[in-house]
Amino acid sequence: YGAAHPFGRPILGTRRSVARLGRGALRRYHRRCYHPARAVFVLAGPIEEEPLIRLLRRRLAELAGGWAARPPAVLARGLHAPPASPREGPRAFSLRGRSSLAYLDLAFAAPPITHPDAPALEVLSMLLGSGDSSRLYRRLCVENPWMHEASSDVLLAAGPGLFFMGGVAEPGKALRAAEEMFRAAADLAGNHPPDEEEMERVRTLFWADIEFRRESVSGCARMAGYSQLAAGDARFAGKYLARLLRVTRGDVQRACARYLRAGGLTAGVFLPDRAQGGTGPRAFREAIGRGLSLLEGKRRPLPAGGGRKPAPAKTPPLLRERPAVRPRKEEEPHVFRLHRGGRLVVLPGGQARVFALRAVFLGGQRLEGEGRAGWHSLMSNAAPMASRELSSEEMARRVDSLGASLGGNGGRNSFGLYAAGLSALTDEIADLFCQVLYAPAFDEEDVALARREADSARRADRDDLGQLSRLHAMSLLYGAHPLGRHLMGSRASLARAGGARLRAQWRRWALPENMVIGAAGDVDPAALARKLSRRLKEGWRGAPAWRAFPSPAPPAAPRRPRVRWVRAAEASQAHLHLAYLGARIRDRRRFALAVVAAALGSQGGGLFWELRERRGLAYESGVTCQEGLDRGPFVLYAAVAPGAEEAALRVMRAEVARVREKGLGAEELERAKAFVLGDLLRSQQRAGARASELAYGELYGLGPDGLKRLLRGFEAVDAAGVRQAAREFLDPAGECLVVLGPH
Repeated sequence: YGAAHPFGRPILGTRRSVARLGRGALRRYHRRCYHPARAVFVLAGPIEEEPLIRLLRRRLAELAGGWAARPPAVLARGLHAPPASPREGPRAFSLRGRSSLAYLDLAFAAPPITHPDAPALEVLSMLLGSGDSSRLYRRLCVENPWMHEASSDVLLAAGPGLFFMGGVAEPGKALRAAEEMFRAAADLAGNHPPDEEEMERVRTLFWADIEFRRESVSGCARMAGYSQLAAGDARFAGKYLARLLRVTRGDVQRACARYLRAGGLTAGVFLPDRAQGGTGPRAFREAIGRGLSLLEGKRRPLPAGGGRKPAPAKTPPLLRERPAVRPRKEEEPHVFRLHRGGRLVVLPGGQARVFALRAVFLGGQRLEGEGRAGWHSLMSNAAPMASRELSSEEMARRVDSLGASLGGNGGRNSFGLYAAGLSALTDEIADLFCQVLYAPAFDEEDVALARREADSARRADRDDLGQLSRLHAMSLLYGAHPLGRHLMGSRASLARAGGARLRAQWRRWALPENMVIGAAGDVDPAALARKLSRRLKEGWRGAPAWRAFPSPAPPAAPRRPRVRWVRAAEASQAHLHLAYLGARIRDRRRFALAVVAAALGSQGGGLFWELRERRGLAYESGVTCQEGLDRGPFVLYAAVAPGAEEAALRVMRAEVARVREKGLGAEELERAKAFVLGDLLRSQQRAGARASELAYGELYGLGPDGLKRLLRGFEAVDAAGVRQAAREFLDPAGECLVVLGPH
């Protein structure tokens, strides 16, 4: 965009621009740019409109004296007046720094969201980079190991936007990966246009995305507000969906030819300091030039799109086969017994026509031996790739064609699978979910891909200095206990996990006696129970008997403080983690400890206020509190300027000491409880969160009404309980401190 355009400048400004700001300048800027006539208020949820509208009108009338009667002339041109277009390209740049991976982005100039070509660009982005069957992922991650991650996205706004292709690669493969991204786009624009199956897949994916955004009132409000601001129409999202469903293959190819061109390209790569083998700026520019030649050379002349009558909106066939189930009111959880003691807990209801499934098994990081560190996470990620009935390519195509998500997760205390999608397609998605539950394939090629992705994620954690500091804190706090290791193990431990070994592990752990399935959303509980019971009984016929596994010795709090200093010479900030051993998930003191974390870490909390608002010591701060079957971590975090470490640490310790000695004041306590309860209730708007709450609550022995127990537990927290929990868990003798920075 260039430095003359606002999008080309840092959002936070520069040291020089911020240093010049004073109180008077900020007040004048506020009066000029934040006039009420420029504002959009969005109300969503179970509310009475008229009283709130009257309140807003009254308050704005009271505040009217603070602004001019009309917006200043500088803003009178209209919110949607497009700024200048980005500069002509192509432009290519390379950066170097502390990293073990290469991060690559190709960005092309795109039109505003209201432009007629915007829906075609959205479809092009999804064809190239949405889902495991997308062209970039299949070409660069599966068929050829050029990249660890590859995706595409389009930023559409009131003014000029950007069309992105990018991802993560090995440093020595980054330049070839850039060429291959151009080649994938060239194939789509030329000799291998999208077929009708791909187009139907994209329509279903977009339909599902819109429906999932409707799950929460904040999602509904955000869609309406953004539509009003960016397009001048609060109902624009629905109209945009109708336009997208009419996009044809020819529209996609025309958009590709019009926008994926040299003049609109900016390409960048971030490489490790010590990357060798022709990865310099000149080599990168040459790779971009070769890629553009591929793109230009494979384009075929296309008929102009002018004068065509718009095609009727297309509803994907699978959604036309049956009507969606109407949303139900919230009900009590329904509990069903499945084959060999498996449990299913279903909570129907919700505002959107979507549902979610979550199958969980006891296991995870805490029950892995050191030689199998990361195996449960690896097998959870590899299992959904393929089943005995469907290859990985067929599975990816099938999942994406349903607009569904199907994946796995390995945690500290458990592992499992999840699925989510449109409720009209419940039977089809549940069928794939069951296939993976009882018969994942673990083909060697799929396992190798999952290993590469795990290695990339582990290295990306080390590239992020804040995350690296936290990993050191967990290692210091837990020592030899399994929770002190990286969740994804090590390269050496995963190298021993081949397909046959993962199949054997899955057959030992993923058994009905060790399983709970949570389901939530727009579903019929009895029909879902019949479907899952029948399929799982067939699939688990002849499975081995379940054998419980012994738990490790519980972690013990340190008897004296532990400190670790980690030097990162190229860091521009210092990262502080102050960690304590917290509570177990079945310990009632966990509720008080979580309230302490909210009181210290939320906006307006003690740590946030002292570090950021009052003293300006930290750019970022926070407090996290986690529980598990073993004692979880309670962690205070701050990112500060080099040289401010001691001052920030004094504030962090002073806040811990204050709560230990005095507890929380009445107002502070009620504010923290309101924050925790509100955050918990907001999270339950989504079917995926409700399904997880049901599954984990039942698995960990909290019962199917775990959410109600949580609400009662937090509501019962009082000042005495807070002070007792702080004194018992936040003992200075047991603190573990990690300071990671340049000095």
